[in-house]
Amino acid sequence: MNNNDSGIHEINNDSILRQIDLNLLLVFDVLMQEKSVSRAAERVFLSQSAMSNALKRLREMLEDPIMVRSAKGMQPTPRALALEAPVRSILQQVVRTIQPAQPFEPDISRARFIIGMNDYSENIVLPPLAASLRQSAPNVELVVHMLTAEDPEHLLETGRLSFIIGAEAYNKVSKRLRSENWISDRLVCLVSQNHPLAARQQLNLEQFEELRHVYPSPLGLRTNIVETWLAEQGLQRSIAVTTRSYWVAAQIVSGNDYLLSVPFRVALKLMNNFPLCLLEPPKGFPSFRLNLTWHPLYESDPETQWILSQVRKLF
Repeated sequence: MNNNDSGIHEINNDSILRQIDLNLLLVFDVLMQEKSVSRAAERVFLSQSAMSNALKRLREMLEDPIMVRSAKGMQPTPRALALEAPVRSILQQVVRTIQPAQPFEPDISRARFIIGMNDYSENIVLPPLAASLRQSAPNVELVVHMLTAEDPEHLLETGRLSFIIGAEAYNKVSKRLRSENWISDRLVCLVSQNHPLAARQQLNLEQFEELRHVYPSPLGLRTNIVETWLAEQGLQRSIAVTTRSYWVAAQIVSGNDYLLSVPFRVALKLMNNFPLCLLEPPKGFPSFRLNLTWHPLYESDPETQWILSQVRKLF
């Protein structure tokens, strides 16, 4: 079928709908259930004469008697019997479509939440979220979608992402999306326990600039808030290695004289697994903020709002 044929088909459908009184479908459904004009009239709060008139119009619309008197009372015609199930299904679908969304029941739900995350949120947020949901929603599924620097609006709009837990730098998304600041974290520095500066408590700006750095870039961006802050001081750090993973960065730093700048919560995890020392960064070092982002289409969706509420409770 070509495009012109498709357009004609849509116009014909529209014309047919304009000729149909959709209220008569409800009349038909009640008549088929009651097999009585008087009882059907009581069900839909019409007078018997009004119901008889509705039956007359229904017969004209369907070009069929619909109900015929017999020794056993009103009997539906074969056409009416053929239409009974489809019409009832249509009415039920209308009710399901327009009725208020049902409350989300986490204890029995098998919902699947696809969460956009970077390395920080996967390491810091996912473990406690999974532990919390194991108790409150034992049958739901969490799926991590690793973020890139691309705008996620289309993924959120189409439901391929439930929501995003991203860093502040990732907040450069469409203004049409809903976004809120959630938690903050301060940035700290990590060096190997064998590093010449390991015994110090804080680095000054000169030391920070002189050292070679391992740069964890979960989104694959070339610059981040540290680069921006240094540029404001008229400085630029020397990067030896760029990786998307905090854990890979920690492995590299633990065996070399490099410096790693990471959020404090991440630093604590890395220090539990690698021979690293924490140093306070130079004064005025920037902080790290995490936001939640979702599409306004799901502003009133019970599932989406429930899982967002669970994330907000974590910290």
